[in-house]
Amino acid sequence: MIKNVIFDIGMVLADFCWYTYMTEELGFSEETARLFGEKVVMTEFWHQLDLGVMPEAEVIAAMKAQVPDHREEAELFFGNIEHIVKNYDHSRKWIVSLKKRGYKVYLLSNYPRGTFVLHKEKVFDFVDVADGRVISGFERMTKPDRRIYEILSNRYGLNAKECVFIDDQEVNIKAAKAFGMKGIVFGSYEQANNELEEILKDGNA
Repeated sequence: MIKNVIFDIGMVLADFCWYTYMTEELGFSEETARLFGEKVVMTEFWHQLDLGVMPEAEVIAAMKAQVPDHREEAELFFGNIEHIVKNYDHSRKWIVSLKKRGYKVYLLSNYPRGTFVLHKEKVFDFVDVADGRVISGFERMTKPDRRIYEILSNRYGLNAKECVFIDDQEVNIKAAKAFGMKGIVFGSYEQANNELEEILKDGNA
């Protein structure tokens, strides 16, 4: 019987819209935005922020050093990081709907500690309605490390067989399944919700 639904945040409940953030919010050229994507966003440095082992200021300084000819843009990028994500329209409603039906809802996300605090306060409209959360930057480990699934399970007394996890990365879903959970690779709200309803129907038949 499924009792718990667990959500990733980025690209599931919130749009990590780094490219439009730079081009539309900050006014970067497409060339500069692509450069930042290659040298800053889609890099091991971002993983280090998610991991939370190194001081965030140290990692960010290293990221800025990757674009030495764009110091002003780098300051803008990190100085306005609040706007790099936007809530999806479905997010809060999805969680509230599940909770009204009696399911517990949890968040399990790879997310930098400081950025999560900022986004929780300034952007996200769904964190407060979840029943709990495990965020990588606070735990100093990231998905798909099995230990982070164990932390979530132990902290909230969850039975993996009673959980379904929704994440946009297949590797994280494979890890969840290996831990004993059901899993859905998020492609769109409609697709993921349809798969979730099938699991809930089968699991509660």
